[in-house]
Amino acid sequence: MKTTLIAAALLALAAQAQAAQYTGAQGAAAVDASFATASELFFDLDFASRGSVTLSFAVEAQDLASPLLSFNALVRNLSGLGFEGVSVKLDGASFALPQGTVTTDGFQSVQSWGSNSGALWAQFGGPGVTTEFYIGNPLLQAGAGDWTLDLSGRQVGDVFNITVAVPEPESYALMLAGLAAVGWVARRRKG
Repeated sequence: MKTTLIAAALLALAAQAQAAQYTGAQGAAAVDASFATASELFFDLDFASRGSVTLSFAVEAQDLASPLLSFNALVRNLSGLGFEGVSVKLDGASFALPQGTVTTDGFQSVQSWGSNSGALWAQFGGPGVTTEFYIGNPLLQAGAGDWTLDLSGRQVGDVFNITVAVPEPESYALMLAGLAAVGWVARRRKG
C-alpha cells in the first residue's frame, strides 16, 4: 500500500510538467524565483536600484498544447526609494485578452495604466512611496487578475523575453508618451 502511494505521488509530480523554462536574466534586478507549469508563468523580482531586467524563457512542448500562459509577477524595490511606475515589454510573445491588472502594496494607487499586444505600463500616484507592486495576481487577491501570454506561432526551443523596467522619474513622461503613441497606432490599425 505504501509503495502504491509513493508511486502515485511520483506520477503526480511527473504530470506537473514544467513549461516556459527560465533560462536566465540580464539587468538590474535579482530574480528570487521563477515558476512555470504548462499553463502558468510567475516570477519574483527584487530591484536594488531603478533600472530594468530582461528574463528569458524557452518554449517547451507543453506550452504549445494551448499557446496561452497565465502570467503574473511580484516586484519589490529594496533601495528604499520606491517606484513611480513600471513598464513591461514582451519579445517573442504577446499579451492576449482578457487584460490582467497592475496593483500596488497599498501605499499608493495606480493612477493610470495601459497595454497593447507587446507592452503594458502603469504610473503610480505621488513620488516614490510604492515599494512593491503586482503584475497580475501573484498573491491571489480578490478583484485582481492574471495577464495572459500568447505563444502562438512559436516552436519548441524558441526563446521569448519579458523586460520589466522601473525607470528614473524623469524618464516617465517620455516613456508614457511613446507607449501611448504605440497604443494609439495599434488601435487605429484595428479600427
